[in-house]
Amino acid sequence: MAIDVAAAPFIQAAPPLRVAEAPKSFDRDYWIAHCEGYRVDGHDGRIGFVEEVRPNPANPNSPLLAIRVGALGRRLIVVPADDVHSIVPRSERIWLRAPLAHAA
Repeated sequence: MAIDVAAAPFIQAAPPLRVAEAPKSFDRDYWIAHCEGYRVDGHDGRIGFVEEVRPNPANPNSPLLAIRVGALGRRLIVVPADDVHSIVPRSERIWLRAPLAHAA
């Protein structure tokens, strides 16, 4: 059976879906400023957790990270954000560039 195309009702196709574009660049400064609670790792494994992001009076472009360290998290160390090697917001983790001898 042949279909008469001229007599068939016209159905307008839906416009193509737009896929949300990923950001063009990773805003490291934003994620550093919002990393409270992130796990901090070094070359030898877990160091601790970011307790607070503080302003750095010596360098306003590099805040300080207050990190709870030790088995029970009783000690607090402060490192500049420049020491952060990488940050992965999705897994809420930070890796530092150099090992911290006083963090163990």
